[in-house]
Amino acid sequence: MTRTALPSASASAPAPASPYGNVSLSAVGFSMFLIFVGFSSGQFHSYLFESRGIKGLQIGFLIMAGQGAGILSPLFQVRIIRRFHGPRLPLMLMLAGSGTALALLPHMRGFWPLLACFCGFSFCGAAIFPLNAACTFEAMRNHGHGAFFRIRTLGTLGFLVGCVISVFFPRLADLPLLYGGFAAALFLSLFVIWRDYRRMAPVSGLAASAFGTGALAGHAAMPTFFRALALLREPRTLRLLIVLGAMNFANTMAVGVQGNYLVDRWHEGQRTISMAWVVSTACEVPLMLFCAGVLRRYGLRYVIGFGLAGTLVKLLGLALAGEVWQYYLALAMHGCFFSGALTGFSVYLDRVYRKEERASLQALAPVFYAGIPSSLAGLTAGLVWHAWSLRAVYLLAGGIAVLAAGYGFLLLRYDARNRPEG
Repeated sequence: MTRTALPSASASAPAPASPYGNVSLSAVGFSMFLIFVGFSSGQFHSYLFESRGIKGLQIGFLIMAGQGAGILSPLFQVRIIRRFHGPRLPLMLMLAGSGTALALLPHMRGFWPLLACFCGFSFCGAAIFPLNAACTFEAMRNHGHGAFFRIRTLGTLGFLVGCVISVFFPRLADLPLLYGGFAAALFLSLFVIWRDYRRMAPVSGLAASAFGTGALAGHAAMPTFFRALALLREPRTLRLLIVLGAMNFANTMAVGVQGNYLVDRWHEGQRTISMAWVVSTACEVPLMLFCAGVLRRYGLRYVIGFGLAGTLVKLLGLALAGEVWQYYLALAMHGCFFSGALTGFSVYLDRVYRKEERASLQALAPVFYAGIPSSLAGLTAGLVWHAWSLRAVYLLAGGIAVLAAGYGFLLLRYDARNRPEG
């Protein structure tokens, strides 16, 4: 039986009980909120590097190396998820590591100390989002996938709160204090998960099909790395990974040097960096809720398609912006990629694959749609910046987005014609 069609809104099988017991929605939402507060630090990384005397090409190399470290993390996570029978303990370990590295990062001086600390942060951080998604899906198993979008909105609000707070600390000397606050949020989320999520029960040998077509016999044990890799090579999943990876490559090129671009092109200060993220994150909240409604009424295919279309509009808008207000206007579509494309793909994995496979695939898939593309995007942005200009980085990102979105729309249309039930 194939498992590669995009399932419809009504195609989910009745959900089994959560292996974490009765985790309160407040605990799930609060941990999601805190994790995103911590990772709102991403608005400052390239700016922090430049403030330490690191040049454009070296910044590109730092971003590439950090993303490269992130590629290794999910490979490690598949093994420890299998070892600890679920994603909870791996998530706790990664939160501890990322919080420690984040607190140390603004105190590093010189290229090599920054490289080591940023790689440590990226290694841990790359695993946190898929592991947290896997934990959240299991904790909310009785609430349906639409509820996941609503809980994920609390993550966006957390990112927004981190950006708003940053606006009130506009001096370069404030960066260590800000980074310390971001790290504290990650440690607090670790405490919430330790307190409220109980250990995952052993996985049974029978799991429900994502299409509502009955129970399928599966492996009692969670998949090995090579088994998980084979599952991601199923044709529909692989093509979706290619689309998301290409779009993420373009998006990371633009986002990775956003602070530098605002300061260089329009001679704005540190406060404007935070304001740009406030604009983009505030607009993501209604987009996430909108995607929950689209999933319920039209199906997952439309959620992913909306994410690709919105990201295309954003990147073209950033590339063509002649005034800073036009740049901000394009940033209003920033959340489409995360609320539509990436969150939609997380739901796809949770629907299409068996219970014992989901956590490992949520951890491994980011290697292909985030880790490798983002690593190459960081280096590419640095090379283009060094050879031409920051503006050229944005023009190239817009061109790549056109190609990625075009292929994605064809793929979704083909799926609609050949799998009308999806």
